[in-house]
Amino acid sequence: MRAAVSAKPPRPGLTLHLTSHRFTRQLHLPPALAATLFGAGPLLLLGCLALGGYFMFRDDMLASLMRRQANMQFAYEDRIATLRAQVDALASRQMLNQDTFEGKVAQLAVRQAELESRSALLASLAARVDPDVTAVAATRPAAPEAASAASVLTLAPKPSVANEGFKPVPEGLELRSTDGGAAGPGLSQNDDPASPDQRLKTLASSFDRVERRQIGMLNALEAPAAEKAERLREAFAEAGLPVERMVRHGGSGGGSGAAEGVGGPFVPADLPGAHGDFARAYASLSRTIDLMDDLRGALPFAPLRQPLPGQIEVTSPFGYRVDPFLGRPALHTGMDLHGEYGEAVHATAAGRVTVAGPTGGYGNMVEIDHGAGLSTRYGHLSRIDVAAGQWVTEGQDIGAIGSTGRSTGPHLHYEVRMDGAPVDPSRYLKAGRMLSASQ
Repeated sequence: MRAAVSAKPPRPGLTLHLTSHRFTRQLHLPPALAATLFGAGPLLLLGCLALGGYFMFRDDMLASLMRRQANMQFAYEDRIATLRAQVDALASRQMLNQDTFEGKVAQLAVRQAELESRSALLASLAARVDPDVTAVAATRPAAPEAASAASVLTLAPKPSVANEGFKPVPEGLELRSTDGGAAGPGLSQNDDPASPDQRLKTLASSFDRVERRQIGMLNALEAPAAEKAERLREAFAEAGLPVERMVRHGGSGGGSGAAEGVGGPFVPADLPGAHGDFARAYASLSRTIDLMDDLRGALPFAPLRQPLPGQIEVTSPFGYRVDPFLGRPALHTGMDLHGEYGEAVHATAAGRVTVAGPTGGYGNMVEIDHGAGLSTRYGHLSRIDVAAGQWVTEGQDIGAIGSTGRSTGPHLHYEVRMDGAPVDPSRYLKAGRMLSASQ
């Protein structure tokens, strides 16, 4: 007897059978899920169709959306253009700062060269005032200052253009400088003592100190130069020499060989520092030194030296006296100086020999023309060591004491003549002693 098999009741819901050649699977969906899928799907499709139809018939809304998108794009592009303009402005400012910095460096380099030229000029002026002076080391810029000037060109900041990529942001997008400040005219300055600008200021200050020392040196040189010029002027005045005439004669060299072998075209000197305190101090000192040099140049042609060495003993002064041979009043045109027979006689100034030989009552005489109307005569010589037309220097041996001509014994008859007229030689000897004592 076979048992009856009861069939299973069907499960509510939706059953999906998935069959392939290898397996068969069965997927059961509950009623609620099945209703949702098969009910919501058509509704979603219907909604999409309705929305598409709405937009199809409302193209003004689509155009508005497109305009808004375009406006946003234009806003980004405008912001990017603004930022690029700021970058260009910053780069231009940095380039301008670079040019300004390099201009300052160039000015300092020119000024350093000017100060060095002034130092050489001061050294030459000091040597003219005192020939023993060969340098003015105190007026040269210090070595560290010179080194700073030489290396300051390396301090110039390189102009850096901001070429790195940046990401635009709609809000709060600002370009900042490297020191954290906003770009533009309000950039903060770097006050670091080691910054290039500060080093330039320090270097300029050191050059100012050097210039002040140089001006002080000019002022310090003027006093001794004026003192020496005044001593020479007083000596010329004491001797009764016409200073202007002697200066012109001494400046021309008096025909001496000392002025030979020089020349060339005249090129005016472009002196450093043509304006300002240095120029005024230099002009004042130059005038004083020029006067001193002119007087010094005339000094070798002024008969201010002694014709005999040692202490001078005058046996007969210049002026009226009783003639030793005739016993009558006569004008003694020179002065008689005692000396040993054969003692050397020296030229009292530089000049050219015009007479060298027997000359009447002078006996053996030497006459020297010193220029500017000045001449000297040396009479009664026992020996003559020069010849007519020969150039002699001050202090050079021209002969020896004797007793030739109208002479009562060995002595030197010494005369000084101005424009051919005899003048008192003692004034010249006194001026020479005064000048020697002051030096």
